[in-house]
Amino acid sequence: MFLIIYTSVIATTMMTLFSYLYSEFKNEKFKEPQLINILINRLPNVSSSIGNNNVLGWFIHYIIGFIFTCLFFVFWEFTDFSPSWLNGSILGFIAGIIGISSWKIGFYFHPKPPSIQFSHFYFQLLIAHILFGVSSIGYLKFLT
Repeated sequence: MFLIIYTSVIATTMMTLFSYLYSEFKNEKFKEPQLINILINRLPNVSSSIGNNNVLGWFIHYIIGFIFTCLFFVFWEFTDFSPSWLNGSILGFIAGIIGISSWKIGFYFHPKPPSIQFSHFYFQLLIAHILFGVSSIGYLKFLT
C-alpha cells in the first residue's frame, strides 16, 4: 500500500509541476488544484468561500491521482502487462482522456465555469497525464 501511496504522490506532483509550468508559460489558469477550488467557490449555495490555493483543491487533486495509481496497479496485477515505459505512457494517455472527459463534463454542468482557453487546457492535461503515467513507472523503476 505504501508503494501505491508514494507512487501516486510522485506521479501527481510531476503532473502538477508540468501544469504549473505550462500555466506560467501560457499565462493561463491551468493549475488543477486552483481550478477545483474556483469551481467549488462558484457553486450556488456555498456559504463560505475558499482561496484558490486552499488545501481542499490540493487534497481532491491528490486523491484523484491516488485513484488513478490504484487503477494502474490493478491493471498490472491482473493482466499480462507489466510496468514499462510504454505501458506507463499508454495508461497515462488513457488517464488523460478520462481526465479531459471529466473536466469537460464538470465545466459543462457547472453554473459558472472559469474563463480559460479550454483547448489549451485539455492539450496540457493530456500531456500532464502521460507524464503522470511515465512518472509512475520511473518511480517504480527507481525502487527496483
